[in-house]
Parts: sequence; structure tokens; C-alpha cells
Amino acid sequence: MTNPDPSNAPASLDFGTGTAVNLGWLARDLPFLTRTLRFLLRPDSDSMRQELGLDPGEIGVLAIVGQNEGISQNGLADSLVLKKSAVTKIVQAIEKRGLIERRRSESDRRSNELFLTVKGKAVTDRMQAATAALQDIWFEGIPAAERAVFFKVLFGIVEGLVERGVEGGPDED
Repeated sequence: MTNPDPSNAPASLDFGTGTAVNLGWLARDLPFLTRTLRFLLRPDSDSMRQELGLDPGEIGVLAIVGQNEGISQNGLADSLVLKKSAVTKIVQAIEKRGLIERRRSESDRRSNELFLTVKGKAVTDRMQAATAALQDIWFEGIPAAERAVFFKVLFGIVEGLVERGVEGGPDED
């Protein structure tokens, strides 16, 4: 990690205690900021998920299947950086609720291909609209051009890490 530019003013945040905490170099530390963001975004995300009647992990599964009809369960697990057993459990649950269907692959009978059902497509459309509404709240006051740069840079980091190869294994959730 490189040291931040000393000409930058110190960044501080008040996490609801009434005391502003100077973050120093942590204000430019990606793992710290992403962990903090995840913590701060979680209540809104959980509320949205509950309003949609979805369990943890299901939004990512439905979104990836919707964008990649016919994806294998293994490909889905890899793309979500989840253990195959965790993805199997999620797929079984949303299949029981009629949101996706599994079909045996024509080319590899050991593999399942995943497809959204009509009901799954409707839920995915509602998810996408709800996510866009939340992002409008989260990015309030930040111009659209800066949002675009933010996502471009963030995706570039993800892409670079994927190309480099990541040590460790998939997440549990």
C-alpha cells in the first residue's frame, strides 16, 4: 500500500457517536473502506431483500442467471465467489419457489444449466428497480459522471484482481 498524498486534508467521519474520528490513511485504504461500506449499506440492502421476499445470496444468483441464461451451477458459483455447496442450497430454495429452473446440459449430462422462470424474471425486474432506487439514495449529491467513474474504477480493480488470480477460497455468503 502506498502512503496517501500528504497534501490531502485529513478525512474524518462521525459514526453516530457525536465524535468525528480522523481516519488518516484508512480514508484511502480499499479493504477498510469496502468493509465500512458493506456495514453501512447492509441495513438498506437487507430491507430491500426482505421486501422482495428473498433470502441472503438470492439477489446475486437471480441477477447472474438472468444475465447469463443457461449458466452452469459451477459457473454461477465461480462468478459469485461462493462455495458450490452454498450455491446449490440457494438454487434449490429458489427453484422450489418457482423462480428458476434447472435443466440438464445437453453437452454434459453431469451439469445443470439454470434459467429464470417467468416469475423469476418478474422478481429480477423488481430487484433491478429497487437496486436502482437505493443507489439513487446512496449516491445522492454525487453527479452521474462521478458515479460512472466510481463504478468504472471499482470494476477495473475487480477485473485486475481476477486476472491476477486470487489466493484463498470462495466466501460462505
